[in-house]
Amino acid sequence: MSHDVPQVALQAIDYLLIGLYLSALIGLGLYYRKYAQEDLEHFFLTGRRFPGWMSGTSYAVTCMNADVAPAYCGMTVITGVYICWWYISRFGFGLMIGAVLFAVVWWRLKIFTSPEFYELRFAGSAAITLRTWISLRSAFIAVVAWTGSGLLGLSKISESVLGWDKLTTFAIVLPVILFYVILSGYIGVVLSDLFQAIILIAASIMMMGLVWHDFGGPGGLYTALVNQYGEAVVSWHPPRSHELLGVVGVIAWTVGTAVGYGGDLAPMAVAMEGQRVLSCKTAREASKMYIWAEVTMFLMVATLTLPALAAMVMWPGLRDGSIDKELSYGMLIGHYLPPGVLGLALVALFASIMSTVDSNMNFGGQVFINDVYKRLIRPVASTRHYLLVGKLVMFVIMSLAILVATQDRTSSTLWSSCSVCHRLRLQPIGGSGGGGGLMHPPVWLLPLVVP
Repeated sequence: MSHDVPQVALQAIDYLLIGLYLSALIGLGLYYRKYAQEDLEHFFLTGRRFPGWMSGTSYAVTCMNADVAPAYCGMTVITGVYICWWYISRFGFGLMIGAVLFAVVWWRLKIFTSPEFYELRFAGSAAITLRTWISLRSAFIAVVAWTGSGLLGLSKISESVLGWDKLTTFAIVLPVILFYVILSGYIGVVLSDLFQAIILIAASIMMMGLVWHDFGGPGGLYTALVNQYGEAVVSWHPPRSHELLGVVGVIAWTVGTAVGYGGDLAPMAVAMEGQRVLSCKTAREASKMYIWAEVTMFLMVATLTLPALAAMVMWPGLRDGSIDKELSYGMLIGHYLPPGVLGLALVALFASIMSTVDSNMNFGGQVFINDVYKRLIRPVASTRHYLLVGKLVMFVIMSLAILVATQDRTSSTLWSSCSVCHRLRLQPIGGSGGGGGLMHPPVWLLPLVVP
């Protein structure tokens, strides 16, 4: 096996797959354009007709932002098989609580956006101020920062693999995103997410199959890991003490992301989780949304990161620090994937980022229209007018995100600058939902400050 860092070389078929993917998104926008323009509920909630499995899968894909593949594969090479406990601690318990205790209650409110809840629960100018601030913060701070991070990750992938600079990347990809999101609205977001989920999982499973073939099956990979690093790296449970993922860390993450989850508005007001719940057709489907999100998210991150175990064997420098651990995913696809499959993997990376960007744009337009513009600026206007303003807000969000992406050179710098919004660098996995609970002031404490 070669221990040199591989170089990625694309063939015509890889470029063809990327082109077909972008063309399919344009076709999606054209197909659903009439449906989305009927009214605000159709454009932003698809008429509240979605089954739970569609909303849950969409939410899971949205949480797969730009840094997930490099960051999580990098974590795998310095831990081992027990990296799965990181996924469980991040979103496993919290999403279960949301499904069992809170999804039905939130759905029965029949609100249009989650910040609308504040004026149902509280009264007076303080409630209006709270609703307005959360909406503006969500649309123009949190959403812009998260979208900017996605665009920065997209440009880094295209620069290293395709040789495109930021301007070229944005000129090719962003018009496609704007086109299908503005034409098809929320239904375009969710259906493109389903398409993207299939691509993500298929590309990851292909990678796993190629890795196993190279090592003579899972048993061969197991043996190689034990021979090189010992039994600890293949343990099913985390060690008592570890620099990244020990038992105490797993317990802390599990408790910190679960206590208070669902009883506050962190997932409903900061991320797109509330939009997924409110767009479901029944309360039962709203509960299923969380279940599908949890299963899909675990499947995606597991199939994405487990092949990184092979990178530990092939490039020991990833584990000892002589090679940047976050290069592990790129090194794997460059070494293993043949033409065609390599294009599919790149489409999967594009899909994970584009899913986050399109969801952010739709959500930002929704909360601004409902909780700021319609509530305070122009309470009475035609549906066409509100849709036009919502689409303009999407343009503004995208423009601000481009500005953020062009000013920051690294994803880590960007995530540090927006930590007030998301509190955690790896917030996208599990979304703000995964960061609920102790990470956000619970709504049931608000009566102490809001009359």
